Amino acid sequence: MLLDDTSRLTEHRLTRAEARDWRLVAAAFGALLLLVSYALPLFGQRISSATTEFSGGTVIEREYPVLVHEQHFAQTKRPIGEQLVSVEITTEQVSLAESTGYGWMAQIVQDSEGALRHLSMLLMMGLPLVSAVIAIALVGQSWRGPSGVPEALIPISIQLAALSVPGLFLAWFHQFDFSFLLLEQSAGALMPGVGFWLAMAASVTTAVSLFSLRNETRREIVNWWALVLAVVLVIWLLVRFRPFPYLEIWRFINDGILVTLRIVSTSFGLMLLVSLLGGLGRISSNRVINFVASLYVELVRGIPLLVQLLFIWFALPQVFNVIGAALLSVPLLEGAGQWLIDLRLDPFTAAVLGLTVCYGAYGAEIFRAGISSIHKGQMEAARSVGMSYVQAMRFVILPQAARVILPPVGNEFVALLKDSSLVSVLAVSDLTRRGREYMSRTFLSFDTWIMVALCYLVLTLFSSRMVELIESKTRFER
Repeated sequence: MLLDDTSRLTEHRLTRAEARDWRLVAAAFGALLLLVSYALPLFGQRISSATTEFSGGTVIEREYPVLVHEQHFAQTKRPIGEQLVSVEITTEQVSLAESTGYGWMAQIVQDSEGALRHLSMLLMMGLPLVSAVIAIALVGQSWRGPSGVPEALIPISIQLAALSVPGLFLAWFHQFDFSFLLLEQSAGALMPGVGFWLAMAASVTTAVSLFSLRNETRREIVNWWALVLAVVLVIWLLVRFRPFPYLEIWRFINDGILVTLRIVSTSFGLMLLVSLLGGLGRISSNRVINFVASLYVELVRGIPLLVQLLFIWFALPQVFNVIGAALLSVPLLEGAGQWLIDLRLDPFTAAVLGLTVCYGAYGAEIFRAGISSIHKGQMEAARSVGMSYVQAMRFVILPQAARVILPPVGNEFVALLKDSSLVSVLAVSDLTRRGREYMSRTFLSFDTWIMVALCYLVLTLFSSRMVELIESKTRFER
């Protein structure tokens, strides 16, 4: 027993001694150096005003109290029939306190009108600081903790340290609004100061030293969430480096993203209800209920979604008219008949109805398969203790089936998100419809659909990752 305790103590001491190797020393040094470098001048001058002149006589003059903004967009979105002639900028010296990293961040935060406008600059400058704090926390726990290097902090610290280097460069690009023409016009005035290069060296040192710890953890350093971040970064870089047309496209279609999310979330909630009822109907011993549910599934799955949407939008009102006219002949149902004749679905309701009906049929089969996968002994055991059929299904069968059907239902959500683009034929101003409207105005088909495709890609990738996360939390061994 004493030997075992001694061996554990020796192992504990070795672990803490190993934690004090060059990698953690270098990481701590780089993180502390980065915090110090932010107190030195990063950007000593800034663009205070700009005058943009075009060949047709159009002149755009702008003042920038804190940071240049949308000047790149102003000089690339040329008036019709005009060409860019010249861009003249005025730079001014920034005070020593305001030129530091902390000073720039304080200026942006204190600018109540421009805080959201310059949020990306704040994020790019704050990223290295967050990386440094987490690196110091990792080193501190490694030296003071009982178990050496905390492997839970290794992946996030490596990721943030790796992003800090491009983050600093992108923070510098904000100084000339990502326009290299403005950088040329500044005649070197916008070049970074000593604090920037010191922060860059510190970030590289921290990133390299932390990356060398990758073998100290069994967790993934980079997972599929990085793909979501990469696509978001691509959209942001397109908007920054080519503000025309991508910034204009984004402003035109971003309200369509909210409409798409409203349609998808509403349809998915109703689809789950229809799927549950359809799945229960498919396994029902009642022949009538089973026949109705089976007929619904077979008919709806055999008709394309686009045809169903067009039928609901164009043909369903005629069906309402026929039924309403028939009800008008019944003395007590005149009111209901007239209501059906006057009934007209708005585009949003028609879109939700079409998606719910279509995906409810596919979901019914998923629920049927999930419920059927639960051993019949579960139902027999529940009924033997006095539960009714409804109680047994609610408290015993469905909770177990939910974990089985979760992956395919998650896939249906992703498919529903993509197929929601079809509702644009119903005059719903979703993401696809807004893209078509912009393209018809400008004839910029390639740029428009690149942006629309990337927006859909972000939504679907994020949804897929969330489904995987939920699935991992509910996974169980059978």
